[in-house]
Amino acid sequence: ILVDVDSNQHAGGFQVVTPQAIAAVRGTQWAVDVAGGKTSVLVVRGSVAVRRPAGEAVVLSPGEGVDVTDGTEPLVVRRWPAPRAAALLARLGQ
Repeated sequence: ILVDVDSNQHAGGFQVVTPQAIAAVRGTQWAVDVAGGKTSVLVVRGSVAVRRPAGEAVVLSPGEGVDVTDGTEPLVVRRWPAPRAAALLARLGQ
């Protein structure tokens, strides 16, 4: 799913909840991919806080992503390589 939230039109924030992660944002564009027991979140514009249902949040900036699986290890924010980001966005029609 590709989410594009305009903070001028939607007050109070927005969340996407998957079995592995909760992504919360305000006024941004980001992609969420859920497959094979993993949730991947990529930020295109703005910033997104991502956390497990029970755990500490990490904040992603444009070009950054995180892969969330079941478990308790800390989430690792990475700058996604251009081919990976482009492949996900292409699947979402971008």
